[in-house]
Amino acid sequence: MSTESGDTIANRGLCQQCKVLFSREGFEQLLSTNRFKHSRLGTFPSRAECRFCSYLWNEDFIGDSSQVYAVHCLRDLVHPVKGRVKLGKRDELLLSWVIISRPQRDRYIIGMNGSVSNLESLTIDHDSIQAKGVDRLFITVESDSGRPMWQAWRALRLLVPKDNPVAAFTNFRPVEWNGLTEEWASDIKALLECCRVSHPQCQPCGPTRLPSRVLHITENGEPFPQVQLLVTIERQTGYYTALSYCWGGPQPFQLTKSNLRALQGTTIESNLLPQTLKDAVRVTHLLGLRYLWIDALCIVQDDPEDKKREISKMCAIYQNAFVTIAAATSNSVSESFLDNASAFSKKHATCTVNVSLGSEDRRDPTNLNEVTVAPVHIHKTDAFPLNKRGWTFQEALLPTRLLVFGDLEPFVRCRTRNIMKKSWSMIDYSIVQPQRLIDSVASKNATESGLFVDAGGDLDSIWRVIVEQYTLRDLSFAEDRPLAIGGVVDFLSEKFGDECYFGVWKSSPVMWLMWKSVAPEERKTIPGLPTWSWMSITGPIDLDSVVYFKSSEGVVEWDSDPSHARLLVSCCILTGEEVYNAAEEIGSKVLIDTWSDFAEDTTEYIYMGSEETYFLVLGSETNGHFLGIVAARYEGNVYHRCGLAELNVPENWRSRPREQIILT
Repeated sequence: MSTESGDTIANRGLCQQCKVLFSREGFEQLLSTNRFKHSRLGTFPSRAECRFCSYLWNEDFIGDSSQVYAVHCLRDLVHPVKGRVKLGKRDELLLSWVIISRPQRDRYIIGMNGSVSNLESLTIDHDSIQAKGVDRLFITVESDSGRPMWQAWRALRLLVPKDNPVAAFTNFRPVEWNGLTEEWASDIKALLECCRVSHPQCQPCGPTRLPSRVLHITENGEPFPQVQLLVTIERQTGYYTALSYCWGGPQPFQLTKSNLRALQGTTIESNLLPQTLKDAVRVTHLLGLRYLWIDALCIVQDDPEDKKREISKMCAIYQNAFVTIAAATSNSVSESFLDNASAFSKKHATCTVNVSLGSEDRRDPTNLNEVTVAPVHIHKTDAFPLNKRGWTFQEALLPTRLLVFGDLEPFVRCRTRNIMKKSWSMIDYSIVQPQRLIDSVASKNATESGLFVDAGGDLDSIWRVIVEQYTLRDLSFAEDRPLAIGGVVDFLSEKFGDECYFGVWKSSPVMWLMWKSVAPEERKTIPGLPTWSWMSITGPIDLDSVVYFKSSEGVVEWDSDPSHARLLVSCCILTGEEVYNAAEEIGSKVLIDTWSDFAEDTTEYIYMGSEETYFLVLGSETNGHFLGIVAARYEGNVYHRCGLAELNVPENWRSRPREQIILT
């Protein structure tokens, strides 16, 4: 990327060819022929005073390292970063032509992989979409005969404010988030209404049963609306919003047994509400909705029975919300999620040029119309604070609609569309976290998966990705690990008619016992949870063994214990002594690899080479190897899990009679 300052580049003029390109004549040529023959590549080094030519020559935004010559900009064709271009090839490249082209009419590139989709309006004002427009420019290099020598990987988008005359030639607009104005609220309402009435996977969408408690928001003639805690009556229905946010530590204002009665039916003073909650009230009010659910104020935080009862309803609470407000950028409840400023221009080089439209310019030659040329900005959302917290994971998956307040602009995610935003811009949200993994099975009438990444419609594929993504997130209290995913478990249990205990599905328990720990040096055991569950330890979990799982070699059932914490396991059991001595007996290595569940510097770590170690052979892999739980005998016939092992088990060992043990 060029290190030259943006101001210096902006003060440059255009060469004669670029003046033609960025004019009514040039746009009309692109509209009629889809291409503009610029100049020979060899002339570009001498075009340093032309801001657009210099931009194409120097900026690292149009190349793909997998293409021939491994170039990232036009300069790399002639002066590659690595290696040298053969003399004959270099002469041919210097004489080749730089072609500026536009995609076929009504065809839009979706995402970085170049997949093509029909032009579809994602804007509020459908009439503003121009069927004919020079929206994007592709850069190619061709020989005199028209043979392609190189083509840019990404298109350059032309960004023009809606009140600029050049807007008649392009649909792309700059990001214009300036806070939650009434105009923005109106646009967001239109997006939500479009989803409500027309999206197939988001139906039905009428009033739903309200949670046990909600905040009742009413107009009071003041800048901040009136807020009251409402205890709903049985089967009371309505439209409500829910809030997904980062607590960021102890809450300065929360519902407790001591203030429960006082808050019912009385106005909550705005100065008591932390900034994130104030913002959520304002968003709900401007969207024209009367009810808002916030966990800190709708669950009695110091009442264990109330917390248990309300947490068990999380699936319904988030599914039934008309929209869930995601305060994506706030680290704590004290921060606002409505005061974010756009920052993309610092990450991606742009080029602003003047456009001549003819007679209009002659009236005021000093006030030419400007257009900004920009590469696609692939905006990642995994760095948002909200996407790093454990409790907020299911809050992003379960709702029908999610209104995300990110760092650039608000956008809507729903079960039919991964992204809906106010207008086309340079921003591409093709990488949005977390993946809406359950949308494809959320509706019985689902006919398409929309534009989002689909993990597959079967439970095994969905659960594997859910566990791996969920366990990357942080929880303030480790014991919340099974609770914070409970809503997703309830959802999948209903959709697939299955039961799940501590992260293991009853329909295929052997497969879900084959998890591996990642980064064991950061592991901690969570008391009160069975050792066979991945929920019993902190840190990331790897379930790639599910992908290569072939068949069960043992039988796993839950015993009569109502807690479902004890498993009856029948399988071939190998002792650590015979496994480690097998090389001498059978001439081959039995133990291929092991993964401990514990950090090696903790007292819980069990050395897998000890004779007290046991291997419970439970499954086979597609590569012919076997998977077994590494266990230690606790007392009598009761064992604890210590890790996972990949084994090469001889046939005569597998034919042994199965033994039954209890795994806790």
